[in-house]
Amino acid sequence: MKKFPFVFLLFTLMSVFVQGQITKPVTIPSFRVPVDSGTVALFRETTANGHTKSILEKRDVHVKITDQSSGGGNCGATVWIYSLDGLDVLGPYTAPCGETLVVEIDERAWGVLVQSIDDIVVDVWIE
Repeated sequence: MKKFPFVFLLFTLMSVFVQGQITKPVTIPSFRVPVDSGTVALFRETTANGHTKSILEKRDVHVKITDQSSGGGNCGATVWIYSLDGLDVLGPYTAPCGETLVVEIDERAWGVLVQSIDDIVVDVWIE
């Protein structure tokens, strides 16, 4: 059963290859990353041995979506948050423009996948 999230993420990524393009992974934190319509953006924490430098057991990943043209507007994105060890996938979450999605994560290294049918700008950070 533990392989289910990894298989789900793999299936999701494969289906995206058919429908759109995946950008090169961007490190977390990243701000003002443009994501064009039909493109999937990947964000990853940089780590050593699969763990972060954080001593906190629980942290929050923040994903903020804004419109590329005006910084607001009527847009949104689908967001998945996944552990880099492949054991957990959280989501999908819907993140409307102008709002910040906040999801609790543990001390492991994590990545974020953002997909939208709109041209958006994405900020991703962990606190």
